[in-house]
Amino acid sequence: MGFWFLILQLAFNPISKADGNLYLTSGGTLNNVGTLVLLGNLTNNGNASLGSGSVKFAGTSSQSVSGTNTFQNLEVNNTAGITIDGTTTVNGILTLTNGLVTLGTNNLLLGPSASIAGTPNANKMVVATGSGQLQKQFSGNGTFSYPVGDNTGTAEYSPVSLSFTSGVYGSGNWAGVNLVNSPYPGSTVSYLNRYWIVSSNGISGFNCNAQFNYVSPADVVGTESDIYCVRVAPLPSTDYNIANTTLHQLTANGLSSFGTFTGRLGSGSKRLNLASILLEGLYNGSGMMRKTHDAFGEHFGGDTADVINVELHKASDYSTIKYSATHIGLSTSGVASVTVPGIYNESYYVTIKHRNSIETTSATTVDFSGATISYAFNTRLKAYGNNMGLMIDGTAVIYTGDVNQDRLVDGSDLNEIGNLNNVFAIGYLVEDINGDGLVDGSDLNITGNNNNAFISAILP
Repeated sequence: MGFWFLILQLAFNPISKADGNLYLTSGGTLNNVGTLVLLGNLTNNGNASLGSGSVKFAGTSSQSVSGTNTFQNLEVNNTAGITIDGTTTVNGILTLTNGLVTLGTNNLLLGPSASIAGTPNANKMVVATGSGQLQKQFSGNGTFSYPVGDNTGTAEYSPVSLSFTSGVYGSGNWAGVNLVNSPYPGSTVSYLNRYWIVSSNGISGFNCNAQFNYVSPADVVGTESDIYCVRVAPLPSTDYNIANTTLHQLTANGLSSFGTFTGRLGSGSKRLNLASILLEGLYNGSGMMRKTHDAFGEHFGGDTADVINVELHKASDYSTIKYSATHIGLSTSGVASVTVPGIYNESYYVTIKHRNSIETTSATTVDFSGATISYAFNTRLKAYGNNMGLMIDGTAVIYTGDVNQDRLVDGSDLNEIGNLNNVFAIGYLVEDINGDGLVDGSDLNITGNNNNAFISAILP
């Protein structure tokens, strides 16, 4: 009786609210032509019609959608979210106002004319981390952004956009997306803690451009600028574009088939092995450096003394930086390793930059045609213009004291160090030339000596 009373109420009132759970049995018809607001669960045991109106989930605890349901318009406005526990289709508008839509093992299918409303983000999106996909039907060429992400630990929004530029779109077709919040097996050195599975049905002869958005720095392991968009399955893997480190985005253009996509080193990546990069301020004798400190002790773990930036400069025009790798760990023995994308296969000047040292570049260009490249700054002759210092034990070191990174050690650097020396500053600071965690007279002495010697960068 309560069920039929609800039908009659909807027939006369375009907006209806069910405070509890709504059960639809076999043979029933819900003639909803307005907006039905549900505060409980929806269970449709008989594929009953939901009408041409809208259904809004607006509870305060998690709600579920069970059975086979076809919505014209569906709105989610529940911070506790809803769970899709059956076969669900939306033919009109899916409005993500608040809360997560969790798919689990079930698909959520959006019809050919369906669209997304609201502003999806980590608090209002489709969680597609199980075997269930967010699927979209296409009536022709077009672009659709899948508002997907994960809720593994911290909710993270990582949408996918598919743009079909050609294809044959059969009846009942769809293209679907789900994802995994972990590295794709076998990923090493630089990669994403995320991969997406894209599949399709009933779409043939297509050309599609795909865009994958990830979360930085949470998803990034290693050096983001070394990461490519790679289709890792089916084999053999295929490399696409290098990551856009500004937008934190991967792209794969010209796809004629789908598969599993992630961000990791391209198959043609190279390894640049650098040695004898010894910083004057940290030098501790016998070819070794001290580790930098902050107010609490050693600033980096392991044998990392400090971090550097490594740049590849165009041979014919040093002002053109072809590739840059930042925040590269430099060991106490002066060793650093850099992964370089395979597209860089010419000869380049190799430049070392450090937060308070003089920019120092290789004496000559270095050939990058091979898979492994090695260069050592083990003598002054290995630096352009012989521009390295010489310690009392005969070891070549990179000059330090360029606090403001203007390629010159001068009074301005001394002033900055002097100001912090006067207030007894401690921490991981660029003014701390010798890396002991304290800005004091020893830092002034090193910088003062290089100031007196007119030390500056000598570049091609």
